[in-house]
Amino acid sequence: STFSFYYSYILDIAGLLVLASILWAAVRRYIMRPVRLEATAEAAYILALISILMLSYFSAEGFFQNISPEPTTPIRQATANLFAGLSISLQKGLYNGIWWLHYGLILGFLVFIPYSKHLHIMSSPFNVMFRNLKHRGALVPIDLEKTETFGVDRIEKFTWKQLLDGLSCTQCGRCQAACPAWNSGKPLNPKKVTIDLKEHLLEAGPSLLKIKETGNKQQTGSESPAPEASQHPDMVSQVIAEEVIWECTTCRACQEECPVLIEHVQKFIDMRRHLTLERSQVPETALNALKSIESRGHPWRGTTVTRTDWTKGLGVKTLAEEKNVDILYWVGCTAALEDRNIKVAIAIAKVLQRAGVKFGILGDEETCCGEPARRLGNEYLFQMLATKNIETFKNYGVKKILTSCPHCFNTIKNEYPQFGGDFELIHHSQFISQLLSSGKLQTDSIPFGVATYHDSCYLGRYNDIYEQPRQILKSIPGLKLVEMGRRRNKGFCCGGGGGRLWQEETIGERINGLRTQEALDTGTKVIATACPYCLQMFEDGLKSKNAEENVKAFDLAEMIEAATAKRR
Repeated sequence: STFSFYYSYILDIAGLLVLASILWAAVRRYIMRPVRLEATAEAAYILALISILMLSYFSAEGFFQNISPEPTTPIRQATANLFAGLSISLQKGLYNGIWWLHYGLILGFLVFIPYSKHLHIMSSPFNVMFRNLKHRGALVPIDLEKTETFGVDRIEKFTWKQLLDGLSCTQCGRCQAACPAWNSGKPLNPKKVTIDLKEHLLEAGPSLLKIKETGNKQQTGSESPAPEASQHPDMVSQVIAEEVIWECTTCRACQEECPVLIEHVQKFIDMRRHLTLERSQVPETALNALKSIESRGHPWRGTTVTRTDWTKGLGVKTLAEEKNVDILYWVGCTAALEDRNIKVAIAIAKVLQRAGVKFGILGDEETCCGEPARRLGNEYLFQMLATKNIETFKNYGVKKILTSCPHCFNTIKNEYPQFGGDFELIHHSQFISQLLSSGKLQTDSIPFGVATYHDSCYLGRYNDIYEQPRQILKSIPGLKLVEMGRRRNKGFCCGGGGGRLWQEETIGERINGLRTQEALDTGTKVIATACPYCLQMFEDGLKSKNAEENVKAFDLAEMIEAATAKRR
């Protein structure tokens, strides 16, 4: 029939494409193999099995064509010609034998799939279907009033979707290749973490199901005693090493790359929550930051400046002094208290004043937004700070908030609504871009020459803000923008996120050193960023490269302030 003829064409073309794909996969995995791919026996077995399936299909169709001549496809006819010299009776026997071999292999493959990495064929569509549809920048909160334990220390405490993640992993290694921790020689490998959790689940699963089944029987009146708890390795020290859990910068590069939408970051945070709140096992420098947040309202232990020292001589008022403002400038702990970033706060204030923006600050009433505490696993401290800040905002009737810190921006914009705090947030790169577009700010040339822009993870991958920072740089006459190889959603982390800014980096290379070198390789004279964490990491990176005399790191606000100051 016509349908059969054209259907055969489709099958033949598909078969050739599969063979070509298998050939390329073999070359990719065994000849031109990138580090992220493993040359395992299982992979070779699967490639060979699929190849045999395709070859048996073409062979069977070739024999069938010689046995029962009918209109056929050129591909099938060419295969039939290979066997034309054999007797019809032999071809009939071979056809029947290969037909059974082909379908036997298909049935065997179906049985093999659940016990191999090819399980992802069955599970990954559901993993994509049930992906998180809420904003990617928000972590899942803990109900502190109802929970009995904090975080995750046993595999069964992960959600069913988090367990499905492991069963869906294709082991392609794209997350590994993108991970700044792995790239800098640290023990964290997101692919290995996912696979290790999967293997731990498959090992512990039968005993966990037996315990659950016995518990259900006891509830229905059975007198059989529950089996003893399984003696499996401790998940947060032996299955996943403690140092691995703390190496994550929460940059989200792994999730950006994953073809089956595995969600890595929440798992790391869940395990950190257990280590922090249940075991009090926190790296010493991170613990000091948490103690400082709890006692002083900011993570910068040892600083002697106050939240309003940077305002001296600027005429900036607090909301307590002047409540009738258009926008609240949320300065953030780093811009208010860390020496290098204080200059950024001053630049922002000057830019806002030149544009005629009526703004105010909270001053001493401002406290940490809680982002470092939450990323370091102290959910209790985060929620306490969030609740306090939301109350302060509402007391002053705050509607619109400007901030220069992507971490504050993401937290207040995407996580405060979990606790009843819905406010309009705008990052200073967005706001300055608007001021330039409206003509409220006009720039003149400044002697920066060549600049490259670094995409902050929490501004870019978390909140899709890529264009406005670049528009700001392009608005400065005579400034040439050169891009790094890894940029936008493929950008490489500075190493400061996930609370890593307050932890010592003692293993492998420093992440900020790698990123700084990428910037230097462009031949730039200025590394521009829009994040206080990134700015501090680049300052340190330039010093480590002995390049601080020739190349400078600036926030976008500092560059615009210089350009508008010259015009005045």
